[in-house]
Amino acid sequence: MLSEQDNTQSNLNSQLNAKQPFSRDELVTNMPDLLTGDIEAKREEIKRYFNLTFDGYERLFDTLVDDSIFYQRACSLRHPLIFYFGHTATFFTNKLVLAKLLPERINPKIESMCAIGVDEMSWDDLNENHYEWPSVEDVRDYRKQVQNAINKLIDEMNFTLPIDWDSPMWPILMGIEHERIHLETSSVLIRQLPIESVQNSPLFPICNETSTAPENKLVEVPAGRVDINHQDPAPTYGWDNEYGQHHALVEEFKASKYLVSNQEYLEFVEAGGYQTSEYWDEEGNRWREYTPDKHPTFWVKKDDGWHLRCMTEEIPMPWNWPVDVNQLEANLFVTGKASKQEQLFACHLKMSTIVLENIVMC
Repeated sequence: MLSEQDNTQSNLNSQLNAKQPFSRDELVTNMPDLLTGDIEAKREEIKRYFNLTFDGYERLFDTLVDDSIFYQRACSLRHPLIFYFGHTATFFTNKLVLAKLLPERINPKIESMCAIGVDEMSWDDLNENHYEWPSVEDVRDYRKQVQNAINKLIDEMNFTLPIDWDSPMWPILMGIEHERIHLETSSVLIRQLPIESVQNSPLFPICNETSTAPENKLVEVPAGRVDINHQDPAPTYGWDNEYGQHHALVEEFKASKYLVSNQEYLEFVEAGGYQTSEYWDEEGNRWREYTPDKHPTFWVKKDDGWHLRCMTEEIPMPWNWPVDVNQLEANLFVTGKASKQEQLFACHLKMSTIVLENIVMC
């Protein structure tokens, strides 16, 4: 017969196994206020935020057509998705053991394999021969164990408000925000999978608002003083590099009125920007030679024109959407734009000189 403790654990596992109704609004809920409130109410607020985040991350992987896709490499610079499925739970465990809030590790094998990711700036292919990945079911079970342990910690932890770096609740908040980061980054990896490897999810619908791109222009931004002063206690969680003081006087500058659209970026694709080495810096040229694409990664050229690869679908290009590019491609656009402006200015100056010379000669 099962003991009372075994029955309690079994009931917890059954509750976690059954997927509860989950809305998109819940997925994008705001982080808790760490300064004020009732302790017990705050405990429940953080617990709800944790479970929505933890469950929401798992729902992201419902977009895979079957469990075999967990072992596909969406990108040669990244582990397969099974690593990221286990990584966020491993992060919780590592931080909580380090903080002595968990007495021991939960699954040392999974935690050793899913702790450290890949350097995204390394252009060498990842050697997958060094890895013997766990089964999807084993990682699902591990995540349930971690979720149980954290819920128990939240229920029993003594803490006070405000919550800051010294609070025992801080590592839990760190793990929550880390998982939310991976909700975004893992969605990008899923977006890089073959289209036949993914399926739609009502939690991640495609925006249906498309139109012609607005005409972009530069607007003047006046000079001014910028003050950054993020100190404890703060109303929301912050990473260590977000803390501290910095003060600067910024000279006036110009910035585009809108985010650069797919339509605006198309001009540089068609002008051969990806083939023009002088637009790229050294790192950019290495990346340009590495990647087979001569256009943004998620652009797809078909017989009827350009399409955009979203996470689980390819749709006709929404030209007014902001273009999805990396920092190197963004730098290409700025360099190319500046070069074009210089050429236009030089042409305008030359034409003005010719007109002036004609006037003088007359």
